Amino acid sequence: MTMSTKKQLRMTLALSTGKNHTVSLMDPKDDLTKAAVESCLQDVIAKKAIMLGEAYPVSIKDISVQTVDSSKLA
Repeated sequence: MTMSTKKQLRMTLALSTGKNHTVSLMDPKDDLTKAAVESCLQDVIAKKAIMLGEAYPVSIKDISVQTVDSSKLA
């Protein structure tokens, strides 16, 4: 059986419309810190760098790293 592990950085932002939007990035650095991600997301929020129609991010809701193990059946 072959096994692999994948990691994904998930960043959930609250939008100006009251909805949430999640941005995901595959294979984040192992030494990535919450402070570094928050700093980057604060720039995204301040500059309204992400627009979803008329909506834009107004705050950070959640930051997490999701790890998924998968194995192929023989």
